[in-house]
Amino acid sequence: MFTFANMNYTLTKKEATVDADEFISRYRDVERIAGYCRQCPGYGKTWSCPPFDFDPATVTDGFRSVTVTGTTIEFDEETRAACTSAQQSSATAHEAIIEISRKLLPQLYEQELQHPGSRCFTFRCVLCPEGCTRPEGKPCRHPELMRHSLESVGFDLVTMMHDLLGIDLEWSQDGSLPKHLTIVTALFKV
Repeated sequence: MFTFANMNYTLTKKEATVDADEFISRYRDVERIAGYCRQCPGYGKTWSCPPFDFDPATVTDGFRSVTVTGTTIEFDEETRAACTSAQQSSATAHEAIIEISRKLLPQLYEQELQHPGSRCFTFRCVLCPEGCTRPEGKPCRHPELMRHSLESVGFDLVTMMHDLLGIDLEWSQDGSLPKHLTIVTALFKV
């Protein structure tokens, strides 16, 4: 069994603030991104993922600016080398993303409070360690805290992160742990 006790990484953040209308016109492609979502094994299994009972093409309407933040998790070489299987790499990446996402959430909620009428978007929902209630047909346990990801409402994260922050998103091509992973969040402000 692989343990995470020796997982070491560093975090860096980059931010960019842009006009909301420009951001939406350049990076939102609901139909194309929805096609990727439908291929995901998590499709329809969490309340933060599609399909939705609202139109994702309108969820970001009415905002004036968007602050996009890329929080990059860079794994040290020892952690990467310790991942000797695709399963270990996947588990390590997942654990790091969950750990950092849970630390980022209170900061995002605080930003919403500081900017009344704003709306934040997160990486993926990490609120319920026991699993989401959606597969059971039950309502979300924390609807006041749950936030959607940008990709779940149709945004092209790969192009957006490259253009705005100069970050190229990485995925493992061979089962190894990527050198870095990036958690993308955004705050839409009125």
